[in-house]
Amino acid sequence: MSNRNDFRDKVVSDSSLREKIFDRKFIESVTQYSRMKTNAPTSEQLKKDLTHVQKIFTMGDKMYKYAYEYYGDTNHWWVIAWYNNKPTDSHFNLGDTVYIPFPLDVAINIATREE
Repeated sequence: MSNRNDFRDKVVSDSSLREKIFDRKFIESVTQYSRMKTNAPTSEQLKKDLTHVQKIFTMGDKMYKYAYEYYGDTNHWWVIAWYNNKPTDSHFNLGDTVYIPFPLDVAINIATREE
């Protein structure tokens, strides 16, 4: 399986403007990742290539927890976010239906394919 960091460009921030903050927190540099480019699945792909499990979003739920429960790896939380078109847990409301796509490798392939 692919690691989500394989798809991102790494950026190191060591700006002198952040020197005071870094000093206060004993940090020398911060590593940030650029946003991963993903593609929306076509309705044909959704019908033909993917299935999903439905969960109701409740108090304390997180996408990384769903990823661990269904995929065995917290790093694939972004697949659930992509499939639901909700980039973070805070975009879900209590009671929302969360769709967890299967198979994982097909979902990753659709999300990250080159167009």
